[in-house]
Amino acid sequence: MFRSYTDPLTPHVTGSVNQLLGLNNAGVAVGFYTDARSHSHAYQLNQATGQFTPIHVPGASVVATGINNNGAIVGFATDTAGTTASWLKIGTATTAFQFPGGTDTQALGINTSNQIVGSYLDSHGALHGCVLTNPLGPVSHWQTIDDPNGIGTTVVNGINTAGDLAGFYTDTAGNTHGMLATP
Repeated sequence: MFRSYTDPLTPHVTGSVNQLLGLNNAGVAVGFYTDARSHSHAYQLNQATGQFTPIHVPGASVVATGINNNGAIVGFATDTAGTTASWLKIGTATTAFQFPGGTDTQALGINTSNQIVGSYLDSHGALHGCVLTNPLGPVSHWQTIDDPNGIGTTVVNGINTAGDLAGFYTDTAGNTHGMLATP
């Protein structure tokens, strides 16, 4: 069975964008819509009630990508200068983060241990997957993830409670492949 949801604030124009990107076991989904100026606005959706709630995070364009069973939400935001960084929202507290020495960090998933996965660009512009463990400290740990067949082209977009990773990479011929990685 399929059901369609559209945030009521999504403009009714050709080419409008409204995406759900994460879902937890309680039926709460997160995603975003794009306004007429092409700025993204993050929201959460209660599947049982159909109620949309805006997610307020600083940035000119904000995307929510993942929610865990504890209600912690991750995503990324781009400011007016075009800088993209990731964020973690637990309750009303928001923490921004960027892969050390990297740019364009995009948090794409979170598990119940608050391990966050995503991608970042290194100083040469290569794309790498990453895992952030213990994001609220006292000591956070970053790990770069590269599929051996897609070094510099790997994205990690899912992590389960066992720490298994799901994502994709692009090979030297330009083909995109799904990947699963276990600790």
